[in-house]
Amino acid sequence: MRKHLIYTIILLSSINIQAQFRLQPDYDVPVTSNGQLLSRAWEGGLNSAQFQTMDLNGDNTADLILYHRISRDITTYLNIEGRYERSPQYDNVFPEDTRSLLLLKDFDCDGKKDLFTTTTLGIKVYRNTSSDTEISWSVAKEFLTFNGGSNIQMAPSDIPGITDINGDGALDIITFRFGNANSVDLYLNSGTCGSLEFTRTERRWGDFEECGCNDFVFGQACPTVPTARLDAPKKQPELTQHIGGKTLLLFDADNDGDMDLITSDETCETLYFMENEGDQNTAIMTAVEPFPMAEPAGFPFFPSAFLEDIDQDGLEDLLVATNADENIGNQIELSQHVRAYLNEGINGEFLYNSSSPFFQNEMVDLGEQTYPAFFDFDGDGDDDLVVGNKGLIQNSSYSAQLFLFENTGNPIAPAYQLVDRNYLGFLENQFTFIKPQFIDFDNDGDKDLLYQATISFGNTGLFFSENTGDANFLEGIRLNINSASNDNPFWFDIDDDNDPDLLLGKQFGSLSLFINEGNSLFGPEQQGFAGIIDDFERLNLNVQVLDLDGNGLTDLLTTDLTGQIRAYRGPIDLEFLATNPISEIYFIDNKGGESSLGIQNAMSSSDIFGNGLPAVLLGNIKGGFTLLRNVSENNGQTENVIIRVRPNPAETELKVLTNVNGILEIININGQRIAQEISIVPGAELDIDISNLAKGLYIFRVISEQGQSRSTKVIVH
Repeated sequence: MRKHLIYTIILLSSINIQAQFRLQPDYDVPVTSNGQLLSRAWEGGLNSAQFQTMDLNGDNTADLILYHRISRDITTYLNIEGRYERSPQYDNVFPEDTRSLLLLKDFDCDGKKDLFTTTTLGIKVYRNTSSDTEISWSVAKEFLTFNGGSNIQMAPSDIPGITDINGDGALDIITFRFGNANSVDLYLNSGTCGSLEFTRTERRWGDFEECGCNDFVFGQACPTVPTARLDAPKKQPELTQHIGGKTLLLFDADNDGDMDLITSDETCETLYFMENEGDQNTAIMTAVEPFPMAEPAGFPFFPSAFLEDIDQDGLEDLLVATNADENIGNQIELSQHVRAYLNEGINGEFLYNSSSPFFQNEMVDLGEQTYPAFFDFDGDGDDDLVVGNKGLIQNSSYSAQLFLFENTGNPIAPAYQLVDRNYLGFLENQFTFIKPQFIDFDNDGDKDLLYQATISFGNTGLFFSENTGDANFLEGIRLNINSASNDNPFWFDIDDDNDPDLLLGKQFGSLSLFINEGNSLFGPEQQGFAGIIDDFERLNLNVQVLDLDGNGLTDLLTTDLTGQIRAYRGPIDLEFLATNPISEIYFIDNKGGESSLGIQNAMSSSDIFGNGLPAVLLGNIKGGFTLLRNVSENNGQTENVIIRVRPNPAETELKVLTNVNGILEIININGQRIAQEISIVPGAELDIDISNLAKGLYIFRVISEQGQSRSTKVIVH
């Protein structure tokens, strides 16, 4: 009994001293495209962004909040001296059930913006209960009602108009009529500021109805024949057209004291503007025009408008993006759909003349769903980056491609440059969902290209493209493995027989294993490998096998529909079971927690910072990336100082690279310092002339300004 107790104590101690997994966002690695440095390269892209502002850090300045409908995540930006700086520590401070809609309005007049979002019962409201040091929320209303009990209902893809319409200091609401969305319902606040009690007072606010795209009538109901279309020629007699969501944005465009309107329709391409010819108490619309008049905003599917002062000049600017929750029919070019119109008005009027890109032009944004893979294509010793995507609209067709980003940095200070937008000519194949990985498939010493691609609807395959040398690849050969477009392959030699097997993350959340039997033949599918079975709360499973903490044992990393990264300690072999997931590995400001990175992410990993730990790169459904630097602790200690020397062995000169400010010493085999206090700076290779050194073994040691050191052996011929 006593021996058993001692063993238990030892076992528990070994668990307690295990290294902690730590991944943290890194936005500083340089990326250039077309000669331009992308200042927001790793911030993740934009898809269906809703733009709002509020004070996040208690400094009395308006920070920027983006809710992304397609990926269902929130990204936050602090206003630092007029520039919006990505600040992921605030991404998760909003209620977890924020869905489809994020509108920030101060309904209780306490100077703090409250949150309006959707629920199956209509509109849910959270009161902002934040202090100067912490963001917090409490439920103000589970769902809004009117006339004492009925729900204020709206379609889940709608954006209601919420503002003080009648000038009494309390927020009112307009929504398109639920179930017959041609006219607008007005819900006046029954109380004063702070009230969330409403009375429905009108069923056709503004005295207009929308009958279809570009088709409005005023002072009457929609006829069966369109009569007020903005386009020509007239269509033949037809019934009312409205099947999609709607957006409503209220603002006093002409500073006359009443609310004018911007609206849009999910099935239409245009933002519509209607001037209120009435007053605060009775809105009267008599005409419609595209908005803004000087440069109408729109694209094939569901434009939406937001007013926020993004340049901090006291005037509300216009931000336009799609409000689609998916790219139906691949009609939207999502890589460049966000536009900003700066307000050039005076005396309280709104004037929008021309637009410019906003945020997207500073990011890597490749449309929809990126699939990254690290690969040293030029053989210079540092990993470059190859990225597949779901697709982009090009030459009237929607096709995926491979993008090549060359690493122009070095093994500890990476920098990437987009050098090829159609690497290996994949555009000509008109595939979608190209998911690459580079691995030595045929065991000949070089890395081949394995990829999954969707050829047509219901026809997705896995392909092997042989590297014949110097990154020249043969045409892909289809492997006899069934997969679907939302499955995610990862190749790894799980049975340690020197050929890669397939781990296939399935679209319904399970993990399958296919054993490589040689000659491109695979054994039967082993479903539910490692105990990971279908889970409809964790769809779109994506996995990565890597030595996360540098202890010599492989670990399993997963992402799924929840946007969480989970780690499972290995080793990863045929007997592995995925138990005891570690989810608090996402660190910001030295604080760990669960990640919330959107509904679809694809992973790749490589030791691009040269610290002996694999960094993790996530491609996402927004067409961008999140780069996570690995700062995991190895056996309780963090490896801080890095030294790299090349070539080694060397003859007359060599280069030394480190990640710290400090000095370099050269020590011979007898322990004598033959060179000392050579200044060295991080990320820059230092040329060292060794022509005067005798042949033999030397120690090159870097000592940081903090007194930490690292040494490496160098042979001089």
